[in-house]
Parts: sequence; structure tokens; C-alpha cells
Amino acid sequence: MLLDRKRVKFWQKWVFLFMAIVMAGFLIMIPITQGKGCGGGGTSAVTKQLDADVTTYKAQVATDPTNVTAWIALGDAYQSRANAQAPKSAAQNNDLASAAVAYGKATALLETQKGAAAQQQLLDTYQKMISVDLALKDYQAASSTYGKITVVTPKDATAFFDWASVATQAGDTNTALLAFTRYLQLAPNAPDAAQVRAWIKANTPSSTPAASPTPTPKPSST
Repeated sequence: MLLDRKRVKFWQKWVFLFMAIVMAGFLIMIPITQGKGCGGGGTSAVTKQLDADVTTYKAQVATDPTNVTAWIALGDAYQSRANAQAPKSAAQNNDLASAAVAYGKATALLETQKGAAAQQQLLDTYQKMISVDLALKDYQAASSTYGKITVVTPKDATAFFDWASVATQAGDTNTALLAFTRYLQLAPNAPDAAQVRAWIKANTPSSTPAASPTPTPKPSST
């Protein structure tokens, strides 16, 4: 049974990013399909409500820039409105970018707060930022956010695995090497450990006697 659970966890990690991207595209298509089914009137009503939500939450954060709840709600409203826009349109990209900014404001405030509830809200908002970054195909920004997640949860092997996976999509091999190395330190007997070690070996730069070589991660002392 333990082996079966490990296998399930292994496959869950590998499909995480793929499913996030697929779901982002699926959500974007839902409002368009609904609009065709009701002559467009329903979509118009939804859009008006989303516009009103954006206006409401923009007013709230303008009145109180420290209102974390309002910043998150504004990000959610922008993301929802983006899903109602034409796929890959400038309007959709603008709303996604605005959502990222709003979530960024919220996380900046949450990073200064203490307590388990604030930490969980911070992690949840980080995940929302990542979903927006993936929808925008901004893998470097998503990688940066995963880096912040690992600061909050430094013992979470899965967070390091996900960070490394997104870093590879961003073409940031050095970060992926560091994250995968830390993943193996935290989960040396993981079902995918052999594959990860093989990737590290294949992507580690050859050492040379020249000065300033790329630093390699040090083994954990714990």
C-alpha cells in the first residue's frame, strides 16, 4: 500500500503543471461557450458584473491600501474577467497582468504578518499568482513565486520539485539544478529520485579549471 501511495504521489507531481495549464485554458473557454449557448446575453451580463466587481475592489484598495482581503478579491475579479475575454487577446492579457499585480500587493502585505492563518493565506495567494503566471506563460515569474513558497515551507520536498519543474520551463537550468538537488536532500528515496538524479547529471555543467565556475549545491548538513 505504501508503494502504491508513493507511485500516486509521483505521478501527481509530474502532471501538476500540465493540469494547471490545461485548467487555465479550460476556464478561459467556459464563458465563450456559455455565451454562444445563450445568444451572448448571458456573457454580457456576466461581463457587466465582473466590471462592477473590479470597480468595487479597486475603490476599496484605493481607500485602504493595506486591505489584504480587498487586494485578493481584486485579483480574483481580474482573473475571472480575464476568463471571460477572448483567448489570447490584449484584454485578457491585461486582466491577467492586473490580477498578478493585485496578488502581489496582497502577498507583500501577508509576508509581514505572523501566525498560521496568515501563512496559509500567503501560500494560497502564491498559488493564485502561479496560476496567473502559467496562463500568461510567464514561467520565470512562476519560478520566482515557487522560490518564495520554499522560503515559507523549506521542508516541503514537493514545493522544491514543482519549483524545479517550472524553472526548466523557464529555461533556468541553474535554478532547476538547485531546486532538484534540494528535493533529493529532502526526499532521497522518492520514487522519482533516480530520474531526478539522471536529469541533474545530464544538466550539470562540466567542471573546468577556469575561474568562477558555476557553483554546485552543497549537501544538506541535516
